[in-house]
Amino acid sequence: MKISLNWLKTLIPLQQTPEEIEAILTATGLEVEHFESIDSVKGGMRGLVSGMVTECVRHPNADKLSLCKVETGSGEPLSIVCGAPNVAEGLKVIVAPVGTTIFPLKGDPFTIQKSKIRGEYSEGMLCAEDEIGLGESHDGLLILPPETPVGQSISELFKVESDVMFEIGLTANRGDAASHLGVARELATVLELPFSLHETIIIPESTSKHIDINVEDAEACPRYCGLMVEGLEVKESPEWLKQRLNTIGLRAINNVVDITNYVLHELGQPLHAFDLDKINGGQILVRRAKVGEKFTTLDAVERTLNGNELMVCDSDSAMCMAGIYGGISSGVTAGTQRIFLESAYFAPDVIRKAAKQHGLSTDSSFRFERGTDPDMCIPALKKAAALLCEYAGGKVVSEIYDQYPQPLLPFQVTLRTSMVRKITGIDIPKNKIEQILHGLGINILSETDGNYTLEVPRFKGDVTREIDVIEELIRIYGFSHIPLQQNLRMSLNYKPGNTLRLAERRISGILSACGFMEIMNNSLSSDKYYSDKSELVYMSNPLSAEMNVLRASMVYTALEALAYNKNRKQQNTRFFEFGKVYKQKEKGFKEQEQLLIMASGMRSNESWEEKPAPVDHFYIKSMAQKVLDAFDAGQNEIIIEEVDSATLQQFGIKDPVFYTLIDWTKLAKQKKTFSLKAIPQFPVVRRDLSLVLDKNVQYGQVLEIIRKKGGKKVCGSNVFDLYEGKPLEDRQKAMSISIELYDEEKTMSDADIDPLMHTLISAFESELNAIIRK
Repeated sequence: MKISLNWLKTLIPLQQTPEEIEAILTATGLEVEHFESIDSVKGGMRGLVSGMVTECVRHPNADKLSLCKVETGSGEPLSIVCGAPNVAEGLKVIVAPVGTTIFPLKGDPFTIQKSKIRGEYSEGMLCAEDEIGLGESHDGLLILPPETPVGQSISELFKVESDVMFEIGLTANRGDAASHLGVARELATVLELPFSLHETIIIPESTSKHIDINVEDAEACPRYCGLMVEGLEVKESPEWLKQRLNTIGLRAINNVVDITNYVLHELGQPLHAFDLDKINGGQILVRRAKVGEKFTTLDAVERTLNGNELMVCDSDSAMCMAGIYGGISSGVTAGTQRIFLESAYFAPDVIRKAAKQHGLSTDSSFRFERGTDPDMCIPALKKAAALLCEYAGGKVVSEIYDQYPQPLLPFQVTLRTSMVRKITGIDIPKNKIEQILHGLGINILSETDGNYTLEVPRFKGDVTREIDVIEELIRIYGFSHIPLQQNLRMSLNYKPGNTLRLAERRISGILSACGFMEIMNNSLSSDKYYSDKSELVYMSNPLSAEMNVLRASMVYTALEALAYNKNRKQQNTRFFEFGKVYKQKEKGFKEQEQLLIMASGMRSNESWEEKPAPVDHFYIKSMAQKVLDAFDAGQNEIIIEEVDSATLQQFGIKDPVFYTLIDWTKLAKQKKTFSLKAIPQFPVVRRDLSLVLDKNVQYGQVLEIIRKKGGKKVCGSNVFDLYEGKPLEDRQKAMSISIELYDEEKTMSDADIDPLMHTLISAFESELNAIIRK
C-alpha cells in the first residue's frame, strides 16, 4: 500500500522528516518497506535557476556555438558555451550550473561538469524544455518572461510539487489502516496531534430522480448506499488530483474515475460509478451469482461464475462483481452525463473468496477483504459527490439511498488496567491510556477503579477482546518503554529430537556436500499437471487456479523451481527436497513423506582440471546410493527417471532432467547399524557380463537374480555400461554388469567360479530372456 506525505499533511499537521515518520509507522506495526521522493516533474528541477544572458558572441572555433556570459545572482557571471539557435543577449533563460543533475525527457540523467568545448571553458548549461523534462520541444532554449527575477529557483517558478511516497507492507488484519485517513489516525495518536474527520455537506439540487434498490443477500451486503448525479462533463482531472494519484502509483483516467479513486485512498471506502443511462429498468439488484452465469469484466475477459460471487445487477443482467471488478457494459465513458454512485459494505469473506477464485486483486477488493468501515459509506459518498459537483459540473438529483436493515454495532470490550500491567509488565499512565484510546477512535463508555467499558468501532475488526485492546495500547505507547531486566530467568525442558528430522539433517549435509541445494516448495499445486485426476485432493476454497490441489507428486513443483533458475542463467541445477504428497483413496486420504533428488545440466561447473560431464541416470543413482549408505540400507530398489520431453516443454526446459523419489518415512525408520569385519585375506574376483535385454527390464530384476542364485559368494554387483542402438533391435538394450565374488576361506579358482557364473547365466536366460553377448 502506498501513502503520500503531502496527502497526509492535508489531514494532520505533520512536521516530522520522512525518516522519523518511517520509524514511527514501523514501530506501530505499519512496516514501511521503503520510501522515495516523487516529483511532478522528473528530478524536481533541483539546482536549476533563472539567469540573464548579459553577453553573447560567436565561438571562435565553431560556427554553430556561442560564448555566453550569464548572470545567475550568485556572484561572477558564468561562462557558458551554448549551441541553441535562439540564444541572444538580454534573454531570461533556465541555467543548470556545475553540479546540477539534469533529467531529460528521453535518455538517462546526467550531471553538469565544468568542461572545455572547442577550446573554451563552459561552466554550466542553458536548457531547452525537453532537456529538463518540461516538454518535447528541442527547437531552442526555453525563454522565460522578461520580468522573471534572476536567480529564482525554477522548481518554485514552475510550481513543481515534490512529495514522498511510503510503501507500507499492510498485514491482513489492519484494514483500519488501508487509507490515508487510517495512517493519519495512527500518526496523530502517537504524536498527540489534533485529528478529526471533517464532515462534507451536500445539498441536492433536487430529489426528483428515483431508482429501486433491492438487496437480496443482506448477510453478504449489510449496507448499500448510493445517490444520483447528473450534468457531468467527463474530462481531465485537475493537476492537484492527478499529482495525488501519481504519487501513489495510479494513472489518472478522467475526473469521475479519478475522484472515486481519490476517495477510496483517502477514506478507505471503495466507490463505484455506474452510467445511469446503462441501468436497465431503473432498478438495482444485489444478489448472488447464478451457477454458470457469464460476466464480462472491464478488462474484456468473460468469466464463468460459480454462484459464490455477489453481483450488482439491473433488471436484465449483472453490471458489477460487487467489491471486486466492474462490468464492461456499465462503466463510465467519455460520453457519460449521469451516474449512480455506489457506496457499500460487503462481507469480507464473500469478497475474499470470489476474488481468489477468479484470480482478481483490485484496490477495492484489497480493502473489502480486510474489512471496511460500515460507518464510512455515507461520508465517502458525500465527499465524492461534492468533488463531482466541483470538478465535473455535476448536480446531485436524488436523496441518499441507505439500505441498512440491521446496523453493525460497535464491539463492547472491558479493559482492566490490572491486566494491562500484567501483560505488559509496566504501568501505563491513566491519562496516556485514555489519550491512546481516544486517538484510535475507541470510545470510553465508563470507568470505575481502573476498569473501562469500551466501545470499539467496526473499522477495527481485529479488536474484539481485552487482549486486543492491550495490544493496541502497547504498540502505540511503544515497546521501547518496556525495560529489559538485567537477569533473565527461564527453565529449559529437554526433549529428545525427532528421529525423522535428525535423519533429514544428516542427509541434507551429505547432499549439500555433493553440490545439491535444498528447496522447499508449496504443497499446493495445479491440477493441470496431472492427466489422471481421480486421486487428486482438491481444495474447497483455493487461493487461485494455480493452487487448487494438494500435490500428488513432488516432481512438478520442483520443475517449477528448476525452470525459474534456468530462466535466470543457472543452467547447472541440482536440487533435493523433503516433502509430502497427498492422494485421495476410497477410505480417505493418504499422506506420504518423500525425498526428491533432481538434477539437470552438468555435474559440476567448468574447471581447468577436468571436462565437466552431463547429469545422467548414473549420477542420480550415485546420489541415491549415498543416501542409502547413510542408513546402511544395503540393496534397495531405487527408480531413476528422466522427465519426458512433453513435460519439459510444458515448463519451458530444454536440458534433460533426471530425478529419483525415495519413500522417506520408510527409509528413515531403518536404524543404522554397523558391524566389524576382518580385512579380506583373499582377493576379490570380478567377472563381467554383457546382457541383451528387453527395454522394459530394469536393473532391479537383474539384481534380484544375482541375490537369489549367487549365494554368499557374491559380494557386489554394478552396472557400468548401458547401450541402445544398432546392431540391436529397437526393443532391445545392452546392459553390462560386473559381479564381484569372494570366498572367506580361500582364493577362488576357475573351478569355483565357472559353475556359479553358469548358474547366473542360465537364470538370466530363462527368467529374463537375456542373450549373453560374447
